[in-house]
Amino acid sequence: MPEIRPLLEDLPKAGTDQNPTSNLAAGHLALVPTWLPLDVASGPNYNSAGSGGDGISEGVIDSNALAVFMPSNAAITGPHSSADAFQGNDALINQHPTEMAGIGGNGGSGNVAIGGGGDANHAGTGGSGFFYGGLVSTDVAVFAPVNTAVAVGPGAEAHADQLNNAMFLQGATQIGGVGGSGGDHNIASHDSSTSPGTALTFTGDNYAGHGGGGYFVGSMVDVNVAIFSPINIAVGAAGGSAEAHQTNNAVFDQGTMQIAGIGGNGGGFNMSSGTIFTGNHEAGGGGIGSSTGSMVDVNLAYFHPINIAVPAGGTADAQQIDHVLYDQHALQLAGVGGHGGGGNLTDAHSALVDDILGFIHT
Repeated sequence: MPEIRPLLEDLPKAGTDQNPTSNLAAGHLALVPTWLPLDVASGPNYNSAGSGGDGISEGVIDSNALAVFMPSNAAITGPHSSADAFQGNDALINQHPTEMAGIGGNGGSGNVAIGGGGDANHAGTGGSGFFYGGLVSTDVAVFAPVNTAVAVGPGAEAHADQLNNAMFLQGATQIGGVGGSGGDHNIASHDSSTSPGTALTFTGDNYAGHGGGGYFVGSMVDVNVAIFSPINIAVGAAGGSAEAHQTNNAVFDQGTMQIAGIGGNGGGFNMSSGTIFTGNHEAGGGGIGSSTGSMVDVNLAYFHPINIAVPAGGTADAQQIDHVLYDQHALQLAGVGGHGGGGNLTDAHSALVDDILGFIHT
């Protein structure tokens, strides 16, 4: 008569033998032996001391800024009079956004994490930074002052003077997916007394002062548009004189910094230890940096001053002085691993175990 068993016995179980050739005689998966220590039969635990938390961001961070400055000044007189138009403008347009997402916290210092035979121990490790989505910054600034002086009549005079100082700060700082740095003076080890069945062998992972990984998947887009178009006009009638003077000082700062997928730096003077150690061990290692996607930086600066003096039957004087500085640099960093720390120690017994296991497998 066939044996009736619950369906749950056919499912894989943690700590059981999953090799089908050794289970043919029994006809079902081998169960966990009751004589094994409880901490070995159960799943691995995670011990963490002074470790930074993970930073996870999913979605789109969007910044849209629009600034329009268009002052107008006009002086218009009759047939026998003179007109004067003076205009001075100082404009500071600051549209510099800072967008940060998915930043792992830094690990602390002076921590100790001690676990059992199969535990994973983390002491002072930096948290990982994960970013999935997009960072978008769009800035538009328009500065167009107009100064006009019009004198009408046989003996009229027109004077138009304009002085403009404009500064556009449109550069963006976009940071996504950066791992935290590892701390200093941390110890990650195991307590052999807690695992009688595996007192001499440690199969878990030890990380002390390890930098967190930085992972970025998505796009960074920065688009900056700045328009500076001052207009100065002086018009004299039949017997007058017209003078138009214009001085412009403009600074366009559209520099952008985009950083994505940067691993945290490893700490210093950390120790990762185990008696006979078969797991992963790292002390003061730099984090992984990974970036998948695109970085886009588009800058447009438009500077078009206009100065006009039109006398009908007299003297015309049109003067224009312009000083313009364009800064459209871009700093883009992606997929950079963190630096390893100094003065760190990993237990030499692990190298011996690696050699032994390699010899057995060969």
